[in-house]
Amino acid sequence: MNFSHQAAVNALGQKALSGIELSDLFQNTVGLVSQILNVKYTRVWQVLSDNNSLRKVASIGEDIFTKDAEINVTTNQQLQKLLEHTQPIINLKTPCCEIDDLTIPSPPDSIAGLSVLIPGAVKPLGFLEIYAIEARDFAPDDIHFLQSVTHVLATAIERKFAEALVYTQSQILEQVAFGVNLYDIFNNLCILLEQQLPGAYCSILVVDPENRRLRGGAAPTLPPEFAKGVNGLMIGECCGSCGTAAYRGDSVFVNDIATDPLWADFRDFALSYNIRACWSSPFTSHTGEVLGTFAISHKFPCHPTPHHLEILKTATHIASIATETARAAAALQKANNELEQKVEERTAELKKALLDLQKTQAQLVHSEKMSSLGQMVAGVAHEINNPISFIAGNLGYANQYIEDLLDLIAVYQEQYPQLNPTIAAKIKAIDLEYLCNDLPKLMKSMTAGSERITDIVLGLRNFSRLDEATMKSVDIHEGIDNTLMILNHQLTLPNKIPDIQIIKEYGQLPKVSCYVNQLNQVFMNILNNAIYTLKENIEYWQTSNQIPTIKIKTLVIDDKRVLISIKDNGSGMNSEVQKHVFEPFFTTKPVGKGTGLGLSISYQIVVEKHQGQLSCISALGQGTEFLIEIPITASSCK
Repeated sequence: MNFSHQAAVNALGQKALSGIELSDLFQNTVGLVSQILNVKYTRVWQVLSDNNSLRKVASIGEDIFTKDAEINVTTNQQLQKLLEHTQPIINLKTPCCEIDDLTIPSPPDSIAGLSVLIPGAVKPLGFLEIYAIEARDFAPDDIHFLQSVTHVLATAIERKFAEALVYTQSQILEQVAFGVNLYDIFNNLCILLEQQLPGAYCSILVVDPENRRLRGGAAPTLPPEFAKGVNGLMIGECCGSCGTAAYRGDSVFVNDIATDPLWADFRDFALSYNIRACWSSPFTSHTGEVLGTFAISHKFPCHPTPHHLEILKTATHIASIATETARAAAALQKANNELEQKVEERTAELKKALLDLQKTQAQLVHSEKMSSLGQMVAGVAHEINNPISFIAGNLGYANQYIEDLLDLIAVYQEQYPQLNPTIAAKIKAIDLEYLCNDLPKLMKSMTAGSERITDIVLGLRNFSRLDEATMKSVDIHEGIDNTLMILNHQLTLPNKIPDIQIIKEYGQLPKVSCYVNQLNQVFMNILNNAIYTLKENIEYWQTSNQIPTIKIKTLVIDDKRVLISIKDNGSGMNSEVQKHVFEPFFTTKPVGKGTGLGLSISYQIVVEKHQGQLSCISALGQGTEFLIEIPITASSCK
C-alpha cells in the first residue's frame, strides 16, 4: 500500500476515533475511497440485526435512498459466502455491462468492481463496494487499501455498539432519576436500542394486573396497526412471544413465527405485517412480580446473537428500574397527596374551630356589651321615668293653680282699681302684665318638654327590649326610629359643616316577626358605622358642595320578605375590604375605635337567626350600602 493510501487510512482512522457519527463516517468513507481509487461509485452496506438483510448506509455516485436500499441475502449464495468469511473479497466483472456475480443491482454504467467484507469480532458487519465505469484490474495495493478501510469501519462500528449500550443505560437512568414520564422513558429506550440493532423493532408491553393482559408501553417503529393489535394481549401459554414470556416469567425466543406453535393464534396477524421473528424477555420487580416484557422483532427468520442477549438483559434491567422507580414515586406522591389532604382537612377543621371560637367570643363580647347597654338604657329610662312621671303628673295641677291665681289677681284689679303705692311699685317691679301673659306659655313649654322626655324614655325602653327575647311581630320602622333617636346626638359635625342628613323612604311594611332586640342591634351597628365613616370625611365635606347623608329605604319583596337599605355617601371601600367586612374582629378603624364585632354579629343575627340575607355594596368614592333582607313571617325563620 503506497503512501497516499496509508495517509488516507490514517485520516479515516482519526475521524473514527474522534467520535463521529457512523452515518457521517460511512459517507466520508465512500467519498475518500472514490477519490483515492478514482472510481465513480462507492457503497457501504451494513448487515442488519437479523443477519439476513443488508441496508445501504452510504453511497457516492448514486442516490442512497433507492428501492434497493435493503435486500435479503438468504437466497444469494455469493452474498452468503461473503458474509460467512469464505470469500471476503469478490471481484465484480461485467463484460456485457452486467454484473452477474451478485444479485445486488449494480450502477447501470459500471464495468468492473470489488466487494470487500467489513469483518466483525463475531459476525460480518457489512461490506464495501466500488465500481469503475471502465474495464479495470484492481492492483493488490488497491485491495489492501480497501481491506484497511473496512477494518477501520469494523472497529468504529463495534466500538460504537459497545459505547452505545453504556450510553443508553446512562441516558435512560438519568431520565429515571429526573422523574421523566415512564412511557416516555420506555419510548426513548426502544429508540436508543434500535440504533444498535439496525432493521430491528424494539417494543415494550406492560402488565395490567387487574385484567391479566399486556398493554402498550412503547413501540416507536413497529407498524402502528400491529402495535394497536397487540395492545391488550392475554397473558398465558401460546399467547405469542410476549404473552408467553409474561406467563412463564422467562425469556421466549421465537425464531420463525410461521412455524412456531406459540404464535398459532396470532400467526396470520403477525405475518400480514412482515413480522417473522420475535424474542421477548419479561422484566420484574425486586419481589419477582412480572411488570412487563421487552421484545425485539425482525422481518426475517433469525436467531439471537450474544449481542442481542446482552441488549435484552440490559433493556429488561433498565425497564425494571424505571417501572419500580415510577411506582415508588407514584406511591410517594399518593402518600404525599393523602397527607396533604389530611393536613388540609385538619387545617380546615382547625380554621372552622377557630372561626367558631371567634364567633362565640364575638357573640359573648357583643351580647355582654349589648346586655350592659340595654341594662344601662333600661336603668336610665327607669330613673328618668320616675321623676318625669311625677313632674308630668303635677303639671296639670300647677297649670290649674296658676290659672286660679291669675284669675284672683284679675278680680283684685277689678275690685280695687286704686292701688296702694307699695303694691303698685311691686306690680311694676315684676312686670305683672308680662308675667300674666308669659306664665301660661311657660307652663305649656314645660308640658311639651315633659311629653318629649316621656317619649324618649319610651323609645329607650323599646330599644332595649330586655323583656322580649322571643320572636314577636313588630313595626320595623319603630326600631329604626328608636335607633336614630339614640344616635341623634352623633349627627352633628364640627367646623360649621352641615349636620348629617337622614333621608327616610319608608315603604308600606306589615308587621314583621323577628327578634326585636337583636334586630335593633343590627340597625345600631350599621348606622353607627355609617355615621363614623361620614365623620371621618371632614375634609371632603369642607371642600365639596355635598351634604353628608344617610338614606334609609324599606320595601316589601314578593310579599314574603322585607328589604331595609341603609346607604351613606361616604368614601366607600375597596373589594379587598368587602371580602372581610363580615369576619369577626376585622376592622378598618384605628385601635380603640372599634372591635370588628358589630358587622360580624349583625351578619349572624340576620342570616342565622332570621334566615335572611345581609350584603354590602360599595366602591371607592361611591359610598356604601348595606342591604338587610328578612322574612315577614316567623315560619320562614329559625
